[in-house]
Amino acid sequence: MSAPDDSTPDRSTTDSVDGSVSTPITEFPGFARLMARGLTRRCPWCGDRKAYFTGWFARTDRCRRCRHPYRRGDEAFELGATTANIILTFLSILIAILVAVAVTLPDIPTVPIVVIVGVIALAGPAIWYPISFTLWQAVDLFMRRPDADEMAGRSDGRL
Repeated sequence: MSAPDDSTPDRSTTDSVDGSVSTPITEFPGFARLMARGLTRRCPWCGDRKAYFTGWFARTDRCRRCRHPYRRGDEAFELGATTANIILTFLSILIAILVAVAVTLPDIPTVPIVVIVGVIALAGPAIWYPISFTLWQAVDLFMRRPDADEMAGRSDGRL
């Protein structure tokens, strides 16, 4: 048995970047709880309301309660969050069209519907921005289950 490698620091006590300690997660949430937390802008790890956002667009790299990073060492995390944002915006547009058509049958006023859909298309990405990040992290946690180091809070989330 070889001696442990001393070149990598032990992140179980502190993170070298900001001196914070990630809280160990003893019970990993199930799919429904992960999705509910993601859709309500909560941290998928611990369920805290503050999570990663200090404002609607201002984001931190770690949850402000459990200190788990949102990235999980993945370079393409923002791509997944952007995809989630696009899907949520398109779903909003689709629901608006379906409701407007169902309410106004048989004489469908196309101009007001186009204006409403246009407003949703322009405002949707800004409205869904923070939710898309927490939702994508929930999906990512479900698809790529955290390993023992992540559960114990020893993963730093840097690229």
